[in-house]
Amino acid sequence: MARKTTIRRRKGPDLDTVRDRLSSLLPPLMENAAISYQAFAALDPPEDAKGFSAHHAACKSALAHLDLLAKLARWASGKEEVPAAGTDESDETIRLLADAQAALAEFADGDDEEDDLS
Repeated sequence: MARKTTIRRRKGPDLDTVRDRLSSLLPPLMENAAISYQAFAALDPPEDAKGFSAHHAACKSALAHLDLLAKLARWASGKEEVPAAGTDESDETIRLLADAQAALAEFADGDDEEDDLS
């Protein structure tokens, strides 16, 4: 007859303790990451398509990492993650998204013009 094994787990800190620790730990880590990513993004991307694509993907990953750290910091501080509709912050977010979409569309149009010139 097989003997049943019981796994005992240590009790971890409560959620408030985790939030407190993260709220003091994250800001300097976020600043260091932002400085590091800014230095990387400022480098000239490789001229070959594969190198450029890898550099672009790395920059996108860096932004995603900073976004995740920011969300975690908001959670740790107890602040609302998603701004409520109709608030100045949600309006600003909508404006930023619209600006980003317009910039992407302009960039895509510029690529088409370059293709026509070749």
